[in-house]
Amino acid sequence: MSLADTMVDATLTFYDILRTKAETGERFELQPYMDKLTSEIIGRVVFDKDVFPQRKSHPIIQLLTQRVRLMPSSDAIFPWQGVDLLRPLKLFLNGRKLDSAISKELDEKIRRRSEQRALEELTESHVAKKRSIIDIALNACEKEASGINGRSHGQIMNPQDLPKSVRSDIVSSIKTFIFAGTDTTSSTLCWVIYLLHRYPEAFAKLKAELDDYLPHNLADAAARIKEDPYIMNKLEYTAAVFRETLRIFPPASTLRYEIPNGYVIERETKAKIPMLPGTNVWCVSHMIHRNKRFFPQPLEFIPERFIPSQTPFPEAELFTEAGKDAFRPFEKGPRNCIGQEMAMLEGKIFLALIAREFDFVLEHPGEDPNVRYPTPESTVEEFSESTEYGRAIREGKVNRDRVEGHRAFPRHLGSASPDGGCPGRLYFRKR
Repeated sequence: MSLADTMVDATLTFYDILRTKAETGERFELQPYMDKLTSEIIGRVVFDKDVFPQRKSHPIIQLLTQRVRLMPSSDAIFPWQGVDLLRPLKLFLNGRKLDSAISKELDEKIRRRSEQRALEELTESHVAKKRSIIDIALNACEKEASGINGRSHGQIMNPQDLPKSVRSDIVSSIKTFIFAGTDTTSSTLCWVIYLLHRYPEAFAKLKAELDDYLPHNLADAAARIKEDPYIMNKLEYTAAVFRETLRIFPPASTLRYEIPNGYVIERETKAKIPMLPGTNVWCVSHMIHRNKRFFPQPLEFIPERFIPSQTPFPEAELFTEAGKDAFRPFEKGPRNCIGQEMAMLEGKIFLALIAREFDFVLEHPGEDPNVRYPTPESTVEEFSESTEYGRAIREGKVNRDRVEGHRAFPRHLGSASPDGGCPGRLYFRKR
């Protein structure tokens, strides 16, 4: 909850940007603006300062964006598609520039800590309480180095005091935090605002809950959240909306490498199936989230399924022992996403401050706006010859422009992201 103020301030800046878009009525890609919102927040978490303001560009974000675009396309079917013989060189050069840019910010942070110590503004107890990613890493390094190299307290007073191996580890961790904290969350925020337009009944319930707990005025609502961030824990339906968005559009999944004498357990018989050498196990959350045993009507947007007292599927096994691991957008176990609580809070604050203000209508270039395709029973049924759409695809009359009835279907761009950057127009909602 300590990040609530940062999230509120960043979301208010984001509101001002969106208000301009709504006033002009222009069509624009929503994803890049969501990226700037989430990068501003993760920048504060990592560096403990506003290093990535939304209204300015920063070399680290530019280089990370370039790096994602350099990756091979996931749409390629044949090995020769998208071949770029210079890609390894481009990635190497990009990586070197990115590491240098992050190291520069790291060095600046070390100097700030040193200056604060020199002025006795930052005591050892205050250092230990600093919670930015860099502070945590430097605190751990100083603790380990205590009494080494003639430094009685192991303090890192200058950038040169940081061992190269530790610097490399910190830089790598920062890259992971920035990418994971920006890309996946921004995609989910795009999808949630898209889904609230597609399902007006869900928006009506969301608005009713927000009206019960927060003032109608944006500034007053923001002040209320800052005053008591724990009020976000009371927004049950708001959290369910965000969870249901993550269920339908999980932005990432995980790969488990083979371990010595490793095995997987067959669900029905509980038999242990040995993993062959070189075997990896891919936990495909997208498929798991469509298991009707836990999620009846899996292609429908039904936030109530995550609220035991409101679920229309009391027979579902989601809230049983068998279903405790069925919902896994952040994965499970020791390698789960360490930022999941932050992502959930970020999503709830976004909905609390933005959802009542704007209505986002998806509009791809050259296509009719606000088209709502029917939700199929399954993806197989959607593309089968039994449907007009499926027959048209097989006959080459149309290109595939939807998945599970969604025009904002996910594409692999680093993580899963809405097709085309989620283009559309914003409209002010009526109070």
